[in-house]
This record gives sequence, C-alpha cells and structure tokens, in this order.
Amino acid sequence: MPRSHLRLQLVVPTLLSLFFSGCMSFNEPAPQPLRQPAWSACEHDWILSNLQDGENNYEYTLLWKKFWRERPFFTCDRFGYVRGNGGINPYLGRFSLENSGELSWPRSPVISRVGNGRPSDELEADYLRALRKTRFLEVVGDKLILSSNDRATRLEFNRVDEIMR
Repeated sequence: MPRSHLRLQLVVPTLLSLFFSGCMSFNEPAPQPLRQPAWSACEHDWILSNLQDGENNYEYTLLWKKFWRERPFFTCDRFGYVRGNGGINPYLGRFSLENSGELSWPRSPVISRVGNGRPSDELEADYLRALRKTRFLEVVGDKLILSSNDRATRLEFNRVDEIMR
C-alpha cells in the first residue's frame, strides 16, 4: 500500500473525531444578559411587559401587543424625575436612585390629569400602586426590573426601540 494511502487512513479519522468533538459540545451555558448600571435606565424609554403585585398579575398579552401605545410606560432623567403613562393618563413623580440600584420615592408618582382626563382603569391603578412600592431598580440586558424589598411586587419593562416610537 502506498504511503499516501496510509497517511490518509490515519488523518481522516483524526480529523473527523476533532470535528465531531467540537460539534457535540452542548454543555456550554447560554450567555447571560449583562447587568448594567442603575442610572442607565434613564437613557431609554421602557414599556411594561409584566406586573406582579400580590394577587394582581398582568402579563404581556396579544391585546397589549396590538395596542402597545396604551400600555404603561416608564421614563426617567438624571434630575430625579420619573414620568410616563399609566395606560390612560400621564403620571409624574420624583425618585432618588443610588448606584447600587436602591430606589426611594420623595414624591410618589401620581396621575397628572390634563384637561378632561379620562378615568383610570384597573391596570393603571394597579400599575401606579405597584410602582410606589418599588425599592430596587436593575437593568439587565434590554429589561428594566423594578421590585419591592421583599420581591412580592415586581414590574418588568422592555426597552422601547426607535421603531416603536
């Protein structure tokens, strides 16, 4: 048997085993979203995707997706103002945020009715009540999470992309 065939018989199985060993490694963990500084929350607008507060639980639904402009949203600035829309009416408040993510409300968010403001619906009332209970803010990937100290109250927001504006 020629030497080239012998080399081929040795090289091909070695290359195949190396190839399949690389393809068969399923144990690598999926990359986790990066945790960002708390103040980075004020660089974006956020739209509510999930609200849990005791018995009240609102999750992202097809109806919310269809009418995303009527979903509660949250935005803040580095001067300590928080504003948004509870779903029907705009709200305004003051907050204090530590670099650690600890959150306090010197002036709780309240509806700022403009003209003939519409009455609040159940979601808006529950959203503002839950927002006032939050004491911790964290930004993980493209999610903003506000929660109470005991984590019984939790609001999750998705970052608003330019396409949604």
